[in-house]
Amino acid sequence: MLSELEKEFETTTKLLFGTAFSSIEHYGPWLLRHVPASYPVPSAKSGKEVWVPPPLNYMRKRFNRSKIISFDEMEQVSISPFKPEDLNGATLNDLRTKFVKPIAYYCGNFRYGEHSNVEQSSGAGAGINLFQCEDVYLDVKNIGYSNYALYCENMFGCHGISHSKYGIHIYNSTNVTRCFEVDGCSNSSDLYFCHNCEGMSNGILCFNAKNLRYAVGNMEVGPEKFMRIKKMLVERIVHELKEKKSLNTDIFNVGVHK
Repeated sequence: MLSELEKEFETTTKLLFGTAFSSIEHYGPWLLRHVPASYPVPSAKSGKEVWVPPPLNYMRKRFNRSKIISFDEMEQVSISPFKPEDLNGATLNDLRTKFVKPIAYYCGNFRYGEHSNVEQSSGAGAGINLFQCEDVYLDVKNIGYSNYALYCENMFGCHGISHSKYGIHIYNSTNVTRCFEVDGCSNSSDLYFCHNCEGMSNGILCFNAKNLRYAVGNMEVGPEKFMRIKKMLVERIVHELKEKKSLNTDIFNVGVHK
């Protein structure tokens, strides 16, 4: 585990909950609850650990384990053993089965651009401190247990995000800051359990709303009442996370949880 990422997980949880959580790996299964996760297999060439994309990314199928190599092993399979004359009289089916299939490999551990401190990630790059990631690129920093993130910082357990920072369990959202359990939101900050919100700040349990401030259940309640309700919510979140290393309620089931 990256020590730098551990520190930033503490920073992010402190911002969201007023309490810093340590040992991020203990929360790994919870962070990945709704995130298509990459997984490790041994390289067909060296036996080294190679992380590959989740089945969701490729017709919900896993790759043939005997045809997987690491990004840094590509040169070992880049030269064809065939000669031009071998193609004489070949049919289209021959091209696929005799010439392409034997030399076709999937490359895991893919890295892009300048990067540092990237671990257990199937596809990542152009950033620093990335752990258990897939499709995480372009000016990314301190991202863990996430799938598809661009131009983001300090995001954990997220899927389909861009231009966002300091969030946990953010999905299909852009330009959100200090948010927790948010889906389909944009240009907003300090949201908890919100869906399809835009231009919001300080919202709890808001859905299909725009341009609200200090709102609970789509009703603006003012700073004082909002902070009182937020305190009660955060206390419950902290208690359950510390006790179970998980939270039963999330943005996808909050409407049916008691």
